Amino acid sequence: MAVILIPLLVICITARIGYVSSRAVEPQPNLELPLSWHGIKEDSSWRHHKRQPEPEPQTVSGGLSLSSAAPTSTTAAASPTPSSSSIPVSLQPIPTVPSAPPTLPTPFPQTFDAGIAQNFSSISCSNFFANMTNSAPYRSCRPFSVLLENSAAFINAQSNLTLMNSIIWGTCNTTLGLSQCEANMDWFTDALQTACTEELKDNNAMTVATLKALQAFSIMYDVACQVDPTSNTYCYLNAVSNSNPVDSYYYALPLGIPVPSSAVPTCSTCSKSVMGVYSAALENSTEASQLSGLQETYEATAKLTVQYCGASFATTGLGSSAMSSLMRPSWMVTGSLAIFASVLLGSAL
Repeated sequence: MAVILIPLLVICITARIGYVSSRAVEPQPNLELPLSWHGIKEDSSWRHHKRQPEPEPQTVSGGLSLSSAAPTSTTAAASPTPSSSSIPVSLQPIPTVPSAPPTLPTPFPQTFDAGIAQNFSSISCSNFFANMTNSAPYRSCRPFSVLLENSAAFINAQSNLTLMNSIIWGTCNTTLGLSQCEANMDWFTDALQTACTEELKDNNAMTVATLKALQAFSIMYDVACQVDPTSNTYCYLNAVSNSNPVDSYYYALPLGIPVPSSAVPTCSTCSKSVMGVYSAALENSTEASQLSGLQETYEATAKLTVQYCGASFATTGLGSSAMSSLMRPSWMVTGSLAIFASVLLGSAL
């Protein structure tokens, strides 16, 4: 017994000493954040892009709190809603705008839900994206401008118009209210430019695209929430359900994604209204200076629209003619456009 027990005892003591030693030298995680992410408050010095009276904030039980570290559902616990439908989207009936708060999907679609590519040049920028996408001041505002290009759940939901109807309602009726969300997105816009200086200088694709999306939060909120008065349906749902995906491209103009020059617009009332929102923004010099993506794409789209739909459908001469496709980074012309096109074509089938 001694021959067996003594070696076992030595082994146990050695293992215990090694464990204690490794714990003593194990580095502790750095919990210090480069920025304060909670308690973002409205300040008169922040920029706002107001063009119309904002709606009263919706009061929904279980709302998100700015001081909360993680988002909570804006609705009571509900059964999961299917993210897709077996019926082609072009054959699904377009639901009308909800007359009462609908049951929102739980969890609500979030940006970068498929992961964030870790191709950053700086730790500060990596921390910024990780902290922003997990902070309540950002998540609770449900930014359509970022969801449109960077949310797998949002993209998948486009094959189910009933689900998409609830999602659009959710982006248009945030618990914080439009004014507070505009202030929050302005704060994140400034913070990104501070934390990601190197990435912006290097023209990092995701960083540049996210900056444009944050800057376009307000104007893309306006177009996403527009309603077709003849059918009482969200204009965006009309575009998604159309077998011709061209109308959907109009919603991505502020992101710097152009309508293909070979496209044939449907000349819908909603597209005319969307172009009207854009032209009003570009005619405001203060607001236009913050919409680099729209300045790059508006003029060509306006001319294309006028060509097929008539002069009353769009105002030309407002975009930046200097920013031609040859001057834009190649990732903007080929990468984003190809991804967006595949999404639109897939949802229309």
